[in-house]
Amino acid sequence: MYEPIQLDSVSAVNFKELTYPAYQSHLLHISEDNSWIAFGLEIESYPVGLVLAKDAICEEKKVAEICSLFVIPEYRQRGIGAALLRSLENELIHRGCEKVSLGYLDNPNKVFIEQMLASCNWEKPAKTALICYGNMGKLKNASLLKNFDKLSAKLPAQFSLFPWSSLTEADAEAIKNTMEANPLIKKFNPFVESHKLESLNSLGLRYKDEVVGWMLTHRIAPDTIRYTQMFVDPALQPLSRSLIMLATAMNIQIKTAPDAPKATCRVDIDNYPMVNFVERRLAPHLDNLKYAWRASKLLT
Repeated sequence: MYEPIQLDSVSAVNFKELTYPAYQSHLLHISEDNSWIAFGLEIESYPVGLVLAKDAICEEKKVAEICSLFVIPEYRQRGIGAALLRSLENELIHRGCEKVSLGYLDNPNKVFIEQMLASCNWEKPAKTALICYGNMGKLKNASLLKNFDKLSAKLPAQFSLFPWSSLTEADAEAIKNTMEANPLIKKFNPFVESHKLESLNSLGLRYKDEVVGWMLTHRIAPDTIRYTQMFVDPALQPLSRSLIMLATAMNIQIKTAPDAPKATCRVDIDNYPMVNFVERRLAPHLDNLKYAWRASKLLT
């Protein structure tokens, strides 16, 4: 029977390499921030497994998200992951959390992850998104780009594209006011991560004098641009207007950023038109296409 230990900032040091670099600082300072919880397991004083989670208030309920769950390969399929999960769940119940969730991508261990979750009575995982990974050397052959001139000619004269970096204060204020009145537009908040925006090919779309859409990108690595957010006011779009923005941004990357040949994006699984477009039109030209999954468990 495995007995994971709850980690503090001292004991966490030995487990640092079992989580992603982005979370290592949170793990090492876990005693200073009560919203983070971690359990580790050692076998003969050797760290073999770690689970790291964060709790928060969502819709007036206390919930938790597992940020990292890892068991070193030679110790997998021995029940260690399930033991870590159960220890975490007990601590979350003690803290008053009502729900815990875990997100993950398609990977060679997906079957074993889901067997572990099932053994702990988690709900069946559901697809949440498509994650695309591509290289502009291949993507330039997609019909979206090969037929760009024909596609862009469909944009009515009242619409115009502009560099997002030229967005005025009045434009930004108008968008913020619209977001307050429209929950759908708020979901596509263009000001999230604005300090990390890739100015090279982040674009806006105007209808007459009003900003009605945007294609926002971020440089997530020196050679990779993430296509983070694409939105056109539903009242003013067929899908082609979104695709014109996407194709324009991709063309800019191809022509002006030879140092950044890679691209990635996420498409929510309930965005049926874009999921269909990706699977039918872009998938043959991508390096990789993965599904994102989410599982959860009610703790009360």
